[in-house]
Amino acid sequence: MSPLVQLYGPSFSVFVRMAALVCEEKGIPYQTGKTLNDKTIDIHSDEHFQLHPFGKMPVLIHGDRTLCETASIGRYLDRAFGPETLQGENDWERSQVDQWCSLITQYVDFCVVRNFMLEVVFPKGENGQPRMDVIAANRPAAENAITIIARQLGDKPFLVGNQFTLADAMLAPMLSYNVETPEPINLVTTHPQLLKYANRLQLRASGQKVLKPLIESM
Repeated sequence: MSPLVQLYGPSFSVFVRMAALVCEEKGIPYQTGKTLNDKTIDIHSDEHFQLHPFGKMPVLIHGDRTLCETASIGRYLDRAFGPETLQGENDWERSQVDQWCSLITQYVDFCVVRNFMLEVVFPKGENGQPRMDVIAANRPAAENAITIIARQLGDKPFLVGNQFTLADAMLAPMLSYNVETPEPINLVTTHPQLLKYANRLQLRASGQKVLKPLIESM
C-alpha cells in the first residue's frame, strides 16, 4: 500500500518514531526518511528549513499540507484519520495528555536523551569514546526525570488513564532506547513497574513495527 503520509526524518530519531507509532496505532500508511516525493532533502538544507523553520524533525507531509512539531503532528493524525482514540476520554484526560506530551518533549527528552544517552550513542570524547565525566555530571537530572515518569505511571497500565495515548507514543521510543543501553546509562531497569510498562509498549503491534533496536535502524 502506498504511503498516505510522509514523515521527514530518519527512522531512528525518537521524535520520528513517536509520529510513526501514531501512524501504526491509527492504521495510516506512511513512510519515513529524507526522500519526499522522490526527492532527497538533506538535513539542514534550504529545503529542510522550508519544511521546519528551525530545521528539526519530524515534518509531516500529507498531500499539500506540511506540519511540524511532534505533538502537533500526533494530534493532527489522531483527528484527521478516523475517530480520536489517542487523546484521552474526556476534557481532563485530554489536558493531562497534552501536559505530559509537553513535559516529555521539553524536559524528559532533554535530560534523558540529549544530555545523557546521546553521549553513548554518538560519543564526543577522544578516539570516539564516551565522555564519562559528562555522563556522570548529567546522570542526576536523567535519574530525576525517569523517577518522575515512574511516579506518574504508578500502577496504571498507561501514563494517562487506562488507554494508550499520545503521551505513551511520546515516551515509548525514549524508554525503548534506554532499556537497550548498558550501565551506567540504563535507568529504566531500576524501576520495575516502568520496565514492565516499557516492555508492554514494545510488545504492542505498533511497538513491534517501530521500536526496533537502534543498530537495526541506522
